[in-house]
Amino acid sequence: MIVVEALAGKLAEDESRRVERVALGWEDRLRSRQRVKSDAGTEIGIALPTGQALAEGDILFEDGDRVVVVSAIPENVLVLYADTAVELARIAYQVGNRHAPVAVEKERVVTPYDSVIEAYFKKLGVRCGRTIEPFTHGFGAFHAHHH
Repeated sequence: MIVVEALAGKLAEDESRRVERVALGWEDRLRSRQRVKSDAGTEIGIALPTGQALAEGDILFEDGDRVVVVSAIPENVLVLYADTAVELARIAYQVGNRHAPVAVEKERVVTPYDSVIEAYFKKLGVRCGRTIEPFTHGFGAFHAHHH
């Protein structure tokens, strides 16, 4: 088994080596300690610094023949649409206030699917819908700091 204690960069679009993928959902991409297996059967032990999240295209391992990368799997998500920046902020606040993970984009807010949250926003008249796509949020971005 290969043990990964640091990421080796991001997958390049023009990568010529064989690419193996480790498919992970959003919750597993937040775990800094875990055992995973690539689509080619390579076993990897992940032992990253606490709080370091994994993202699509992160290189877990590379050698002369192959690159093993993280692949974000499509999952059930709720997409909430906003027409203005103020509406976007209100939606993001309300999702976060329910302690649900949130990804804020230019004109939409995305969160893992929850029928209660969907019903709440539909009652408020917010355009929303359930779909399947990889869910990514900036959780790790706020946890690396120095004193």
